[in-house]
Amino acid sequence: MQEAPKEKNNYVSNSFWMLLEKSARIISGILVGILVVRYLGDKQFGILTLGLSYIGVFTIFSTLGLDSLVVRELLTRYDKKYTILGTAFGLRLLGSIGVVAMSCTYSLLRDPLSTTYIVFLLSLSIVFQSITVIDFYFQSQVKGKLTAINQVITLAVSALVKLGLIYWEAPLEWFATMAGLEAAITAGNQLFFYHKEGEKISQWKFSFPEAKYLLLLAIPIIASSFVQLLTQNADTILIARFIRDMGQVGQYGAGLRISQASYFIPVAICAAVFPGIVNNRENPDLQLKRLVQLYSLMFWGGVVMIVGGMIFGDWVIGFLYGSKFPGAPLIFKIHIFACLPIFWGTAWGVWMITIQKQKYILWMQLLSACIILSAEFILIPKLGMKGAALSAVLGAYVSFFFMILAYKPKEGIKVFMNAANPKSLVEVMKYWKG
Repeated sequence: MQEAPKEKNNYVSNSFWMLLEKSARIISGILVGILVVRYLGDKQFGILTLGLSYIGVFTIFSTLGLDSLVVRELLTRYDKKYTILGTAFGLRLLGSIGVVAMSCTYSLLRDPLSTTYIVFLLSLSIVFQSITVIDFYFQSQVKGKLTAINQVITLAVSALVKLGLIYWEAPLEWFATMAGLEAAITAGNQLFFYHKEGEKISQWKFSFPEAKYLLLLAIPIIASSFVQLLTQNADTILIARFIRDMGQVGQYGAGLRISQASYFIPVAICAAVFPGIVNNRENPDLQLKRLVQLYSLMFWGGVVMIVGGMIFGDWVIGFLYGSKFPGAPLIFKIHIFACLPIFWGTAWGVWMITIQKQKYILWMQLLSACIILSAEFILIPKLGMKGAALSAVLGAYVSFFFMILAYKPKEGIKVFMNAANPKSLVEVMKYWKG
C-alpha cells in the first residue's frame, strides 16, 4: 500500500507552510525580540521571564493535554467534529481562567505587587488561546497554510507594535500586555479562516460525556505535561529564589531564549506529518518506515544545531545582545546540547500518543523531573545560572536513553540505529524532493 501522490504532496506542502510560519516566528523573535530584551535590560527582562515561568507551570490546566489527542480524534471520528471541538474549547476556556487565578495567587504570595500585576497581564493571553482548538481542525485537515498565514499576520502586527513601544520608551507593563494582544489577534484570524472554510463555531456543542472521554484519555498527558512544564520553568523560579537577583534571571533567560529558538523545527515537522503517520495505521511497515524517517530528521537536526551553536554561539550572542548580557553566551553554549534529546523526544512523544502508550511519556517526564530538579537544588546555589543550564542538559540525556530503551528495547535500539544512519536522512530528502 503506497501513499497517493496528492496525499504526499499535501503533507510536504503542509510541512513547508508550517516551517515557514515557525521561521517567521523565530525571525521576529530575533529581530524584534532581541531589541525588546536589550531595551528592557536584564532586571526588567528578568521580571518578564519570571512571570512567564509562573504561567508556564500552570499552562497544562488550560491546554489539558488535548492538542494531539483532539487532532487524532478529529481524524478518527470526523463525524463528531463539532462535539469534539466544542467540548475541547469549553474545557480549555475553563482551564484558562484557572491558570490566571493560580498564577496570580502564587505570585501574590511570593513577590511584590508590581510583579503580580505583570503576571496578571501576561496570563490574559491564556484565555484568548482557548480558541486555538480551531488550529487542531486545520491540522487534521492538513491545512497548515491557514495557520501559517494567521501567525505571519500576528507576528507582523506584534513586531510593529513592539517597535513602537521601544520608540516611545514604554514601561514594562505595556510589553507584558503584548502577550494578550498577540493571542487576541491569532484568535480573531483563526475565527476568520474557520468561517471562510464554510464552518461556524455556532455548530460547536459541549458534551459532558465527550469531556469525560477526552479527559480520561488525557490524564497521562496532563500529568506528564505538568511535570514537564514544572521542570522547564523551575530553573528560572529557583534562580530567583536562591540567587535573589532579577538581573541573573534576565541573563539566564536571554541565553535560554536563543538556544530554545530551534525548538520550532521539531514541533513544526511533527505537527505537519502527524496526520500521515496516523493514516498509515493499516500498513504497519509503511508506518514504521515513516517513523524512522521522522526520527532521522530529528536526530540529525539536533546534531546540526549543537555543532552550529558551539561554533557560532559566542559571535551570535555577542552580536544580538552586545555587552548588556555577558552571561548569556555561556548559558547558550551549555543549553544547546539539549537540542538532540528534545528533537528526538518531540517525535517520540507523537508516536507514544499515536499508539496510545501515553504512560511512557509520564514515566519519562517523572524521571527527567527527578534528575533535573535534584540537580538544580544542588547546583544552582553553588554555580548559579550555570548550574541550572547543566541540570537541564543532564536531565535531557537521561530522558533520551529512556526513550530509546523503555518501550520495546530491542525495537527502540534498532529504530535509533536506523535513524542515526545517514542513509535514512538521504531517503527523507528523496521522498520530499519527489
